[in-house]
Amino acid sequence: MKLFQRIFATFCAVIICAIFVASFSFWLVQNTIAENQFQQRRTIETTLMGSIVSAFKVRGEQGAREILNEWKENPVAHNVFVITGDEEKDILNRQVEEKMIKEARKFAIDNPNSELARIEFDRWGEEYLFFIRNWDNQQIQRLPSPLFIPGLHLKPIWHEFIILSFIILVGLLLAYILTNNIIKPIRVLGFGMNRLAAGDLETRIAQQMDDRDDELSQLAGQFDKMAAQLQKLVAKERHLLHHVSHEMRSPLARMQAIVGLIQSQPQKQEQYLKRLEGELTRMDTLVGELLTLSRLETSNMSLEKDNLALVPFFTQLVEDSQAVAEQNGQKVLLEIEKVPETAQLHANEGFLYRAFDNVIRNAMAYSPEGSTIKVFLHQDAKNWLVDVTDNGPGVDEMQLPHIFTAFYRADSSAHKPGTGLGLAITQHVIHQHCGKIIAENIRPNGLRMRFILPKQGK
Repeated sequence: MKLFQRIFATFCAVIICAIFVASFSFWLVQNTIAENQFQQRRTIETTLMGSIVSAFKVRGEQGAREILNEWKENPVAHNVFVITGDEEKDILNRQVEEKMIKEARKFAIDNPNSELARIEFDRWGEEYLFFIRNWDNQQIQRLPSPLFIPGLHLKPIWHEFIILSFIILVGLLLAYILTNNIIKPIRVLGFGMNRLAAGDLETRIAQQMDDRDDELSQLAGQFDKMAAQLQKLVAKERHLLHHVSHEMRSPLARMQAIVGLIQSQPQKQEQYLKRLEGELTRMDTLVGELLTLSRLETSNMSLEKDNLALVPFFTQLVEDSQAVAEQNGQKVLLEIEKVPETAQLHANEGFLYRAFDNVIRNAMAYSPEGSTIKVFLHQDAKNWLVDVTDNGPGVDEMQLPHIFTAFYRADSSAHKPGTGLGLAITQHVIHQHCGKIIAENIRPNGLRMRFILPKQGK
């Protein structure tokens, strides 16, 4: 059974059960009220008749007539009759059927102790019959039903049947509307999933929810976020695949050319083998950085971290970078401001070292000979701050937001060696440490990379 049918059947069952429970409760209450009213009326009638009989025994017919006249404004008195035996007429001249009189006399003779009908004789021996209307009716009379359709000449039971049928039909219609209101967004969601599974990554469904503001509309919003993220990831993978194939093609072509040269010029084999070794080293570096980037982009694989002493870490980093910088006639200086020797960061030392080393090496690559690369370590209330500043040409402001994209090369780096993955790896490493990296140009020239690392990891 489909979900729509299940929900609709459930709503129908609930509505029908609710109608029957309400009807039964109404009947029970009405029956109880009718029973109470019947008992109260019958008690008043028997009490009144007892008073009339007592007055009759004391003062005769005149006493009975006086009691009835005193009660004539009360509707209950209309149900108590006193019939003379000879004339068989009511003493107040009220119309009474002969059949009713005969049946009442027979009931009184058969039940001499009944309070509903009895025979008495006056002082001259004349017979008088005292009885209550409907003495033989012990069944509770049902109250008039409030379920009544004006102008429809049918029995009350048909009025009730028509009204209850109308209520059931309206309930079923409301159940259908409510069920359809629940199922419609689920169908939209299923349709969107089918389109997404078929490869249409631009599928969005939130706008089809008719301005709903409930859990189903929130689910549609989450679906759109998921679809947007999938589209972004697929585009990123395509972009990465395109650049990987491009980056691989060049060294493979050069290696193929070198093999051809070795075959055609065996006397220069040693020279060509060194060039071949260099190309293999480049490919190995590229593959290694691709694997590193892939691991860092896998969000469910967190880095193993430990407490890292910051001051010794950056001291060693700058010393290692200085050896490379001296080959280009450059300097790498470390400045520390208001950072205690005991300062620590919860970090993965190997990946963090690689992240800073990538930035420092980029700074050395783009700075002119004789320049100074500064590494400035300081802090604010919540973060450790590290600024790496070079004296290079900087990056065009329009290109700054894209320099952390894998294989992206700014105009200033068009002829520089490298894989184009260093800054992408650096950004992922910093994100894994709950931090941020910001690139900004400085005047008159140069680029500053600011690292923001929280003192307390999130």
